[in-house]
Amino acid sequence: MPVGERLPPPVPDAAPAPRAVPSAPPVAATPPTAAPAPAGPGVARPPPAASKFGLTVVAGSSRGQRYKLPVTGCVVGRSRGAILLQDDAFVSALHATFLVKEGALFVRDESSASGVYVTIPGTEAIVPRTLFSAGSRLFRFSGRIEIPIAQPGQPVIYGAPVPLGQAIYVVEEILVGGRAGRAVVAATTLLTIGQAHCDFSFPQDEGLAGRHCELSPTATGAMLRDLSGGLGTYLRIPPGTERPLRSGDRVRIGNHVFQVEMLG
Repeated sequence: MPVGERLPPPVPDAAPAPRAVPSAPPVAATPPTAAPAPAGPGVARPPPAASKFGLTVVAGSSRGQRYKLPVTGCVVGRSRGAILLQDDAFVSALHATFLVKEGALFVRDESSASGVYVTIPGTEAIVPRTLFSAGSRLFRFSGRIEIPIAQPGQPVIYGAPVPLGQAIYVVEEILVGGRAGRAVVAATTLLTIGQAHCDFSFPQDEGLAGRHCELSPTATGAMLRDLSGGLGTYLRIPPGTERPLRSGDRVRIGNHVFQVEMLG
C-alpha cells in the first residue's frame, strides 16, 4: 500500500463492564483519537469489516485503549493515520502500518525516526548494527572487532592484551538522540543484560528482569535470547519490511506498546 494512502480507522472496542483489578488501578475508558473515514457527498460510507485481530495499548499515555483492526489495515502516526499518538515525542508523523494479508497480521516501519520494535519469540539471530530494546534501555550490537595484524618491522600499538582464539565483540547502550553511551567490549561466550549482576546492570529500571536477556556471538553476528519472563525483549525491524505478528506479540512505537490479540 502506498505510504501516503489514507486507511479506514480501526474500530474501538466497547468499554468492558467495570470490575475490580487488585494489581493495578482502573484505567479510564477514553475514546481513541482516529482520523474520520472519507465519505461521498450525501452518502454515508459503511464502516469497513473488522478483522480477527485487535490491539491493546499496554504502555503509554493511552494505556488501556483497545482497537479492532479492519481488514484493510491501520496506519499509526503522530499526525497521520487512524491511530494518532499526538503526545508522544518519539513518534513520527507517519510511523507504522499494521497490515492484514491472507488472514495474517504484519507491521511495517514507514521509515520512522525512532523505529518500530517487536518482541522476539525466545531466541533470534541478529546481524551487526542491529538495535534491540530491554526495559527502557536501547542497545546496539556493533559486531565483531577485527584485531589488526602487526606488520613486520613496524611498531605494535600499545593496548590491553587480546584474548587468543576468542571473538571480541561490542554492545553499546544508545542514549536519547541516537548517541552512543556506555559500551561493553567482550570476549566471553555470553553477554548479559538485566537489573543486577549482569554485564549491563540497571538496578533502577523496573521494566527489566533480574537477568532480562543475553547475547552470544556467532560466525555471522549473534544470538539474542529473551529471559524476561514475559516483559519482552524487542528487536528493531528494518524500515520498509513487513514483520509477521502473532497473538501475544508486542509492538513498541515510541513510548507506546501495543499487544496483539485474537478476537472471537
